[in-house]
Amino acid sequence: MAVWKLQRESIEPGGPVLKRQAYEEVRVYDGVAERTGVQFARSEVRRSSGHCASLSDFLRKARAAGEGTFYMPLGTWPADTQRIELRKPWVVMS
Repeated sequence: MAVWKLQRESIEPGGPVLKRQAYEEVRVYDGVAERTGVQFARSEVRRSSGHCASLSDFLRKARAAGEGTFYMPLGTWPADTQRIELRKPWVVMS
């Protein structure tokens, strides 16, 4: 079931163009982020502390929080990627 919310894309002289805005749930556990497949309307998640406007915003919040549930706009998640490793191993330079 897809939940959609209309959001104003731009205000041009011809009038506003409305687009659908849905968010998908992303869970972060033990330094790994994975999509859950659950979708929400923007109005349901916009005041949540896990609301993210972009992938970089998500990465910043997920690294700061450590673990939790976050919400990203549909289409923001990288294509052909199942999971994102948030922690990178240290490389020793000698």
